[in-house]
Amino acid sequence: MSTPREPSRDEALRQLITAAQTQLEREWLRLTTAQQDVLRALATARRRGSRPRAVPPAVRQTLIAFTAATARFNTDAAALIERWNAVDLPRAYRLGAEDALRSAILAPDARRPTFDWISTHQDVLSMLTAACYPVLIRRINDIVRRAQAFARAATAAARAPDPPTTDLATQHRLDTVPYGRGTQHPAASWAQAALSAQSITVANTGALTATTADLGAHWVQVTDGPECGWTSHPELDRAHGTLRSAEEAAIYPIAHPGCLRRFIPRPDLNNDPAIEEGQPA
Repeated sequence: MSTPREPSRDEALRQLITAAQTQLEREWLRLTTAQQDVLRALATARRRGSRPRAVPPAVRQTLIAFTAATARFNTDAAALIERWNAVDLPRAYRLGAEDALRSAILAPDARRPTFDWISTHQDVLSMLTAACYPVLIRRINDIVRRAQAFARAATAAARAPDPPTTDLATQHRLDTVPYGRGTQHPAASWAQAALSAQSITVANTGALTATTADLGAHWVQVTDGPECGWTSHPELDRAHGTLRSAEEAAIYPIAHPGCLRRFIPRPDLNNDPAIEEGQPA
């Protein structure tokens, strides 16, 4: 009977990302479904011409449910982010470090080390998670603030003679995430991009720390998408199949969200003085 194959680094990272994204989307759906219930109740009240200054009972019930959904989103999404930071990102870091140690091209007489949580790895991971956590939790807090603003606006609209459901739906969208220059992106797209960028960055930083701390290597060989540039996707300095110093690679662990970048340590090149940054491997 054959032994089941261990998933590759990239497969394991995709599993982490997909699990977290699926749960986050589920929490988001509960919130937006509750919002739609409020909007439908307001539309019904408008058609019936309900009495001004009194929130119709049907609307009041949906607002109570929406407030509960907002509180649940706040609690459950924040718990997800905490787990991502405390469990999933350390897993991504280790996946990257172990992959680097397995794939390293060693000198003939070199010993291949195994991964251990030495203080260097612990310190680097602590810095990474300290930087990653605020990025995600700020977004969750922003959604909660927007949901609370919607609840206040919906309550005011319920007391008006003609509740403006269209304006409320447009002005208080909870199924999108605002980016720069006023653009809006679907929540699912934001979650996938944010979680992917963090996990790949952490995995590649783990690989680079293993490169220098465990292998004492100065150079890495880059694998990436064939059209991906070194500092950003459209840059003409292509990343795939090139040699980069570990220091330079640490500046650009990824070029963009969803980046396929991976580093192969090359300690066998430590004593080669002719290597230049970015040359073909």
